Amino acid sequence: MQQPMSFVDPALPTHVYRLHKSLYGLKQAPRVWYTRLNDFLLSIGFRASKVDTSLFLLTVNHDICYMLVYVDHILLTSNNFTLLCRLISLLSSEFKLWDLGHAHYFLGIKVTPTSMGLMLSQHKYALDILS
Repeated sequence: MQQPMSFVDPALPTHVYRLHKSLYGLKQAPRVWYTRLNDFLLSIGFRASKVDTSLFLLTVNHDICYMLVYVDHILLTSNNFTLLCRLISLLSSEFKLWDLGHAHYFLGIKVTPTSMGLMLSQHKYALDILS
């Protein structure tokens, strides 16, 4: 790291500031955010997926919860509504968040509830690419 040209201290030209807290907009801010979120999720019982670093799983007895993280967007789902509410409460006690309710679209994927679960479709995304 180097001091910015307009902020070089002539007495200490090789020194830089060490940040104790990440600043939004810095290149390392997303990594610090992910590390903080990762540490919190592991502390409450989630385990990280071995296949996808953005996927976290929590299993409590026969209930399961999936959390998908993309930058600062989170998709959280579970087969147990009470568990889901408890996790949202835990997350909101640690982080500032907005619960947007049921998912409709996430990263170009349309989410449609069916009697058998959720149907995921990239139909609109594919049409946008083709056009």
